[in-house]
Amino acid sequence: MKPLPLPALDARTTYATCISKTRPAKAKARLKELEDQVAAAAADYEKAAAAAALHTLGHLENQPDGDDENATSNKALTNCYTSRMARKGSAGRSLYNQLLQAAKDLCPLCGHGYANTLDHQLPKSSYPLLATAPANLVPACLTCNHAKGENAPASAEEQTLHPYFDDITDHVWLAARLTEPPEPGVSFYVTPHPDWTRTLTARVQRHFATFKLGKLYAAQVGTELGALNDYLRDKPYKAIVDELQHRAASYGTRNSWQAALYRALAASPWYVSSGYLNEWDT
Repeated sequence: MKPLPLPALDARTTYATCISKTRPAKAKARLKELEDQVAAAAADYEKAAAAAALHTLGHLENQPDGDDENATSNKALTNCYTSRMARKGSAGRSLYNQLLQAAKDLCPLCGHGYANTLDHQLPKSSYPLLATAPANLVPACLTCNHAKGENAPASAEEQTLHPYFDDITDHVWLAARLTEPPEPGVSFYVTPHPDWTRTLTARVQRHFATFKLGKLYAAQVGTELGALNDYLRDKPYKAIVDELQHRAASYGTRNSWQAALYRALAASPWYVSSGYLNEWDT
């Protein structure tokens, strides 16, 4: 997971920009009446997110209309995102682009895909007051956006990592495991750091499972090893270990799947001595 700086955009200003071109005037007036509630909800959200306590925001669920099947305000607030922020040419589209560009093309949720959409950390369908709140809008690839779906955490342990509020880059937590013949392969898993709390450990594992990172990373290994195996052929043992360790250290983040892979390869006497000559099942 790649941390991102909290957006500098103000929630009230963002909302006001999104509704600025609303027509007819009566619809705009109704959305204007909700501005204070939107700003207050965004403030509650940021406080809860900073404390890893998004599960405590039940008072914002389905507000302001509650569970009314004929709710109009909830639908209008949700539409502020889909039609007045995400839609090209809309009043808030420049703000949408600004949030998206902060990722610099890389999805912070998986650290691999192309960030080309915004994901609601708390779903807009259940939390319409947060539909345009910048802190609730995270750049993501389509795969991660769909994987998360409309789920909202019911406990602290169920919260996936939030790129604006969680930074676990100080520790190595991603590891790879080699499987030796007859079916050589590589799998990825979370290795919790001793300094982590039980809740943080559960959240990292939840994040890893929700976005299917093990499967995603393993799918890349075959291509990586194919080129590597030819390069290592006929080199002495120590030279191979040095090369693998160098590659592990060369990646910008210690928790990229490539860094985890090369650490595992360098630590495997079997791989260094002859394993690189195998056909890999990944």
